[in-house]
Amino acid sequence: MRPARWLAGLGALALAAPAATGQAPPPKLEPAHFQLDNGMTFLVVERPGRRLLAAVWAVRDGSAADPPASRGLAHVVEHLLYAGSRTIGTRDWEAEASLLGRWERLYEQSIRRGAPVAGLTEVEQQLAEIQRPGAYAGFYTRAGAVGIEAFTRHDLTAYQALVPMEKLELWFWLESDRLLQPVFRGFRRELAVVEQERRQRIDSSPTAVWFERFDAAYWGAGHPYAHSPGGERLEVERLLPREARTHFEAVYRPERIVAVLVGDVSVPRVRELAERYLGRLGRGGDVAAALVRPEVPEPALGSLEGLCACRSQVEIRYPTVPFAAAGDAVALDVLAGLLNSRSGRLYRELVVGEDRVAYAASAEHVSRKLGGYFAVRIEAGEGAGLETLTAAWDRVLGRLRAGGIDDAELARVRRQLVTDSWRQLEQDAGMAQRLAVAEVLGGYGQFAQWLDAASAASGDDLERVVDRYLVSTERAVLSLTRAGGS
Repeated sequence: MRPARWLAGLGALALAAPAATGQAPPPKLEPAHFQLDNGMTFLVVERPGRRLLAAVWAVRDGSAADPPASRGLAHVVEHLLYAGSRTIGTRDWEAEASLLGRWERLYEQSIRRGAPVAGLTEVEQQLAEIQRPGAYAGFYTRAGAVGIEAFTRHDLTAYQALVPMEKLELWFWLESDRLLQPVFRGFRRELAVVEQERRQRIDSSPTAVWFERFDAAYWGAGHPYAHSPGGERLEVERLLPREARTHFEAVYRPERIVAVLVGDVSVPRVRELAERYLGRLGRGGDVAAALVRPEVPEPALGSLEGLCACRSQVEIRYPTVPFAAAGDAVALDVLAGLLNSRSGRLYRELVVGEDRVAYAASAEHVSRKLGGYFAVRIEAGEGAGLETLTAAWDRVLGRLRAGGIDDAELARVRRQLVTDSWRQLEQDAGMAQRLAVAEVLGGYGQFAQWLDAASAASGDDLERVVDRYLVSTERAVLSLTRAGGS
């Protein structure tokens, strides 16, 4: 599971001038922006003629809000919010509520003892007769909605769907219903699903396990990014329903939620429905204290070595800047573009160039709310040792420092970044998701700022960020040697 490259994929709502792209820019798009009295933020992009509405809402916290010893809690709550409410997901709420209370008491006892307690299975069987798993998603699918999914990242948790335009009000009702009165039913089932996701995404991959360990070493103990959003298996297994409710009450407050709608909608209609349905949500009040965290430490820059059932490889990381640091962050994104692809520096110089030490090589710049890093990953070619890979990268870096970026090469990279960004944003779902992510990480206005800055990035800008951030004494390295040979 590789980190998401938020900035490089965001692009902008207003494309650059024709001189930067080589063609006429598409129409400039500006999202309408308003807030409800309870603090919930809405962004609306009107795109006439669309049959489906792209709807995304996100909370301004993800796995970074997981308490110590409860890593994976945000991800579990994401799953539980599909369990429905007092209205959806049950045949008899009053009977279910009584059984749920009894089940939680028995379940907590079983967790403390490390073994099932008498009566737990019986109550679960009674609940199975009342509960209706999948009822929430069923409302959407019967209405013709598609793409119903959610994801948890370090800085946010987001929920999205593509809904027929005539079902706009249904979206408001369903989302407000689960935010107003969620019921975390099927708790053990969702823990099992989260555990299965981890096995598929991390435990079954020889490299993903090492990258998870590298994250922990790089950020250091106590840093909110030191664990993956999926959580730790043993900690997830011991989570309790009351912990999930505490997280929900602290994080899922209207003033911490942003909703984005993209489609054939009018802003007055969206505002009317937002006030009617989501305006019912009350602010969190004193529970906000649950979100107070100690000062975030600097990355520990811990390196790591290991054996892996994979091709020998290295990843070299340098600490950079958070998402909101637009100027340097964009130059670092452009630098990654300069290094990537078959026409990029890494491929030309390390894979097919004179050195030919690499089987594959890539770069990325990761910008999150609390910090970022620039990473270069190189997989070894035939007979190449790990020290050869690092030395080859240092030579590439030295040529960049010496001013080896010509105008034609940089213009090509800028054009490609602009084109790729707009292609992603042509899809309404992509537009809605990236607007929501940008708003959470630092403000949706950075859309336009990003592309304007990327289109204007100069060779001097790239050399400046290379000198400032890609410093050999301030880097961490993951070195993986192929088990049984190079």
